[in-house]
Amino acid sequence: MLAAMSPPDTPPSQPRLDHQKATAPLRAPARGPWDHPVHCLVGLALLAIVLGMVLAAYWPALSAGARYMDDKFYIGNPIIQHPTWDAVRRIFGEVLSPSLVNGYYQPFSLLSLMVDFLDPRAATSLMPFHRTTLILHLLNVVLVVLLLWSLFDHWITANLLGLVYGLHPLNADAILWVAERKTVLSTFFALLSLLLYLAYARHAERTGRGDWKRLGGSLLLYVCALLSKPTALPVVGLLLVLDYWPLKRLNRHTMLEKLPFVLVCGAAAVVAVISQAHAGQEGAVQFMKPYHLPWVVAYGVGLYLVKAVWPTAMVSDYLNPQPFGLTNTEVLGSVIVAVGAVAAIVLSLRRTRAWLVGGLWFLVTIVPTLGIIRYTSSIASNRAMYLPLVGLLLPLQWELGRLWSRGVGVVKAPAVRAIVVAVVAVLATGSAWATRRYESHWRDSITYLQYSLALQPTDWRLHTRLGNEWILLRDYPSAIAEFRKALVYDPKWAENHLNLGRALFTLGDDGEAKQAFAAALRLTPNDWRAHMLMANTLERQADAQGALDEFQTAARLAPAMAVAHFNVGRLSSRLGRLDEAAESYRKTLALEPRFVEARRALEYMAPKQEAGARP
Repeated sequence: MLAAMSPPDTPPSQPRLDHQKATAPLRAPARGPWDHPVHCLVGLALLAIVLGMVLAAYWPALSAGARYMDDKFYIGNPIIQHPTWDAVRRIFGEVLSPSLVNGYYQPFSLLSLMVDFLDPRAATSLMPFHRTTLILHLLNVVLVVLLLWSLFDHWITANLLGLVYGLHPLNADAILWVAERKTVLSTFFALLSLLLYLAYARHAERTGRGDWKRLGGSLLLYVCALLSKPTALPVVGLLLVLDYWPLKRLNRHTMLEKLPFVLVCGAAAVVAVISQAHAGQEGAVQFMKPYHLPWVVAYGVGLYLVKAVWPTAMVSDYLNPQPFGLTNTEVLGSVIVAVGAVAAIVLSLRRTRAWLVGGLWFLVTIVPTLGIIRYTSSIASNRAMYLPLVGLLLPLQWELGRLWSRGVGVVKAPAVRAIVVAVVAVLATGSAWATRRYESHWRDSITYLQYSLALQPTDWRLHTRLGNEWILLRDYPSAIAEFRKALVYDPKWAENHLNLGRALFTLGDDGEAKQAFAAALRLTPNDWRAHMLMANTLERQADAQGALDEFQTAARLAPAMAVAHFNVGRLSSRLGRLDEAAESYRKTLALEPRFVEARRALEYMAPKQEAGARP
């Protein structure tokens, strides 16, 4: 089998038969770890060691307490917290306008988090969520090992590279961040889809006919991956990449058999863009201008490659470098890395397609996160590498498989094996250390946010989130300080003004709170929350009429919000407008029949209205 994986261009000294083998399609592995009972036990033991090392490295994740936007979305949503069939129907029914998340349609991920709430400990601890995510990560390590072995027929090196994948620090965010369950779950289904497709391709080669059950199963798993997270869209491209090499079955027929995958991909892409535009907190989806595309893609590719090789100064989201141009050494360095990688792949084509295929896998799967379609202010994120990282392992598996069996030059195979194991041991040790160190910052939200701000002090989102954490701890002066910093770096986001105003209002600084709410209303005049907060401030300043006007505006902008109508009724009653107050209380009870205060107020007003109606 290793002979079949030889480079397409072989030295003239080799017989013609070797060249024919080198260009033959990939066949099923000739030997595997399960062919003999002893081999089976050794294979299982090796895989168990790999999983044990990954589990040991990520064991602290089970006690991680940082909540990175998890409370507002995902596990903070009452519908997710109380599993019912109606909740399940709502999760799957909100296709184009999701209300349970701040983003695209992802029902499988929400469903998996809902299942975690069946564990009573989920009400007070993140452990059940981290436990499920860690199990999925371990399963993904197994699937990566099986994929590498299935493609290149070398079990030992597949396990070694599976260990590197499992311990890599770039994968830590996907495991430590509860909301990134979607990344791990989507990759799980995507890898299963690819493995089943390989089984289909080999069956077609062996029998001369397609097994549509295997292909249909691969398609179904692809749909499951998309329902977990739409970044699985490029999996259809990976099927074509594998058809090109090492399967070597890319032709018109095999392209036509991908038509169902393409149709599913297109439909899922439309749903992802529309649902993100409707649910996204930062406004509509933005498409990158064409003349920016080459530089942004080159910078993103270079940055990710650098982080894959040297994962230091890691944060969950990386901001756009300022200024964004070749005069910035960070941008220039990343572009040079990207161009150098392309040049190296072109040169490698003289001996093998492995590096080209690995590069294509990486590029195809990283494209959705490069900002071509923008719905966040970040330009890169660690979690985006969870599936693309597998592509970087493909050429390494091909190279290591050859070296393991043949040696290199005067160095014999046993010595090469010892060197390979030693190098992997060093990489695994370094990765485990870096992962453990990064995990230590996730012990609680404030620790993680302070760590991230030390690396990215101009990230206004981090200042905002840290301010919210201080509010939870009732440390309002610290919260106000963070909200003011957020406004320095982004004064145009209304939420920053609202956050500052809330904190000032709580401390009784009504004057500055009023200014903050006014600034928010200038930016978003139709935000009913801002009108409500302004009304509360005016009421406390004894401006009852001004407060009533603001409450009425809030009720008009959000007619389904019972509390807005209740406040209109309350202020109208204070101003002696009993009929208006009664009408507002009735609207409140129509929207929320259990609104006790509104019912009591309406009952209290009834005698007064009757007295006022008598001649």
